[in-house]
Amino acid sequence: NARLFFLPQIELFEFKGEDLTDDEDGGIIRRIRKKGEGYSKPNEGAVVEIQFEGQYGGRVFDRRELQFEIGEGDNYDLPHGLEKAIQKMEKSEESVFYLKPNYGFGSAGKEKFQIPPDAELQYEVKLKSFEKAKESWEMNTDEKLEQSCIVKERGTQYFKEGKYKRAALQYKKIVSWLEHESGLSDEEDVKAKSLRLAAHLNLAMCHLKLKEYSQALENCNKALELDSNNEKGLFRRGEAHLAVNDFELARGDFQKVIQIYPSNKAAKVQLVTCQQKIREQHEKEKKMYANMFQRLADKDLKVS
Repeated sequence: NARLFFLPQIELFEFKGEDLTDDEDGGIIRRIRKKGEGYSKPNEGAVVEIQFEGQYGGRVFDRRELQFEIGEGDNYDLPHGLEKAIQKMEKSEESVFYLKPNYGFGSAGKEKFQIPPDAELQYEVKLKSFEKAKESWEMNTDEKLEQSCIVKERGTQYFKEGKYKRAALQYKKIVSWLEHESGLSDEEDVKAKSLRLAAHLNLAMCHLKLKEYSQALENCNKALELDSNNEKGLFRRGEAHLAVNDFELARGDFQKVIQIYPSNKAAKVQLVTCQQKIREQHEKEKKMYANMFQRLADKDLKVS
């Protein structure tokens, strides 16, 4: 213990650990063992080469050298918190990361590694090398269209696996790459519009699954700006309105779906639900006003 008094003066966060989370919730703590080179760090989509060791309760459960693309860690049994941590590293840096359960394997645990639910994990990582993914401003139109097709497929795969947040990240890339792209040929414009429409529709679906209804509405509206009669856009906007009890707006969307696409059975079912909810709402309001007027009448009688 005495040697602690002879440590060189260091910043407090280096001793206690540095919180790497956006919300500063202590979910990812880093202690740097060896500082890296330069200032550049891996971004989303970067190809990284790491050497790492994962521990739980003093037991090493995973030790590997691995090359993978940031955003694809699930495919290599890496928790999303570790990927987030790696994006804060510099080349040749060696660090220890402490992950809280929601940044590790969460409530599901990881049977493959005999990790129980809600486990806290420790990872020792060396970032050997990395190649950053191109930023939007570094890509020409052809590259943006090509990459958009790739991430669209990746997002769809994540969605099928129930990884809605990861899927949403992929679809957001398409929007960021193509939303303000100008000087397109007619053919490129058609392709870009189709990809943006698909991205907004898929984002709306992801946000519905995540119960993020305002973001679902926002993406439905963006999709409908591109195609005002889009069946999925209208239906999903109706679902978002219904989820937040905006029954009149939801009814309007489902009615429009049925008007344009008469064979849409799901919209007919939802329309019936809306009408029932509106009736229930009217009944509640009638009772509320009746009670209010009765209280006022009783008050007048007492005064008189």
